[in-house]
Amino acid sequence: GLTAKQGEELAFVPQFLVNAQDLANRAGGDAPRPARPDTASLDEIRLTAGNEQLLALYNQRDQLSDAIDAWNDLAERIEKRLPSWNTLKRLLAQVNGLSGAEVLVAQVTHIEQQRQLLEEPDAITPLVASLTQLLRDELNHLHTDYQARHQKGMARLDADTNWQQLEPEQRNSLLSTQKLTLTDAPKVQVANTDEVLATLERLSLSSFMDRVAAIDSRFDAVLVSAAELMEPKAQFVKLPSRTIKTDADIEAWLADAKKEIAQALQKGPVILH
Repeated sequence: GLTAKQGEELAFVPQFLVNAQDLANRAGGDAPRPARPDTASLDEIRLTAGNEQLLALYNQRDQLSDAIDAWNDLAERIEKRLPSWNTLKRLLAQVNGLSGAEVLVAQVTHIEQQRQLLEEPDAITPLVASLTQLLRDELNHLHTDYQARHQKGMARLDADTNWQQLEPEQRNSLLSTQKLTLTDAPKVQVANTDEVLATLERLSLSSFMDRVAAIDSRFDAVLVSAAELMEPKAQFVKLPSRTIKTDADIEAWLADAKKEIAQALQKGPVILH
């Protein structure tokens, strides 16, 4: 039978094997991580039992000890570098067809295919910086374009006689309907990678391009609405009806009709019926 000491050691073996396997799983994985290490030796020990298992473990203690040190080191390095890789993938998702990005996209693909997460020197951090800069430049360019077109549109409104006559609330309401108020302007913050990503996750480059392209027609719509607001409502004026027998009757009727139309005209356009 087993001694008490051997019993304790055996009780500890299954948990040791589970822990070692977990560690091995964290020491590799899906690309761009290195492939998972070979754990055939752990499987062999798992398949034995009792004293045989203790003996197998004892015979492989040096190799296992080295393997566990190596797996520990790999797992820690993977954990350190993964956040930077995840950031790179988020940046990549926003680049989408941007000119100048092809070379960078190809480099990211290469790192993934070749499982180069742990490559030295680190290739990921410089790529994060390059993609951030590319996206920052594009966001700044779109923002400048947006502001210039918006200023031009506001100048068009300021020169419009209908717009000049509107109340501030009416103006704000028309601008708001077309998403042209100051608070509607895209918030572009690009001080660092996190800000660039936050800006793009609110408004992607393609949506931003669409918004810039749409500004002119949105200002057109505001001008049309301003004209509609200032156009007084036309009135229907019924002409006096009577029987006319002489030229004098015609003159009298015309005089009455003219008086009625003139009175109505003071309030706005007139439609006769």
